[in-house]
Amino acid sequence: MSDWKTISSKIVYETPWIKIHRDEVLNQNGNPLTYSYMELQNPSVYIVAVNTDGNILLHESYRYTLRRRMWEVPAGFIDAGEEPLAAAQRELMEEGGLVSTDWQSLGCAYQITGTGNVPMHVFLAQNVTKKGKALDEEEDIQNDQFVSFDTIEVMIASGDLIDSSVMGALYMAKIFLEEAAKGGQVSQPGRKTINKP
Repeated sequence: MSDWKTISSKIVYETPWIKIHRDEVLNQNGNPLTYSYMELQNPSVYIVAVNTDGNILLHESYRYTLRRRMWEVPAGFIDAGEEPLAAAQRELMEEGGLVSTDWQSLGCAYQITGTGNVPMHVFLAQNVTKKGKALDEEEDIQNDQFVSFDTIEVMIASGDLIDSSVMGALYMAKIFLEEAAKGGQVSQPGRKTINKP
């Protein structure tokens, strides 16, 4: 447990997606600090979608923050009152036009921990199949491709895939799939198997 103490906390900016906090705190040495950080209104879901050939869906999304396109996996916010699995299933359909009856929760990870409280629930969807057209017209998504883990590692090494959240989700899936192939289990808090419908 930390010795840090919160003296006051104020939300200085808020949208339907995020809150920006400004807290006055005392650190572990008792020194006063102003600590500003972002918090999501609702957590996000990241989906590693694997087809019957064992390849993973990547697509390119335009990210205004970096003024460039980024290779990503399907992802999005959980709606208020929505379960993480339902959000993952919805996002996979909205962004990829894909469905799966074989889902695995890989647990919850946290992004930008130095400047934010930004949780992401990671799901593995195996044996995905095309159900229809991607439905999310608000997203600027292009160039869907199913690629191998070997190709993904080359993309990371070459700087073509630079989103750290996507890398984390992919690595969580890789560990699970490698252990499953060996017939083993990885001890991971928060991971659970979801019964097929």
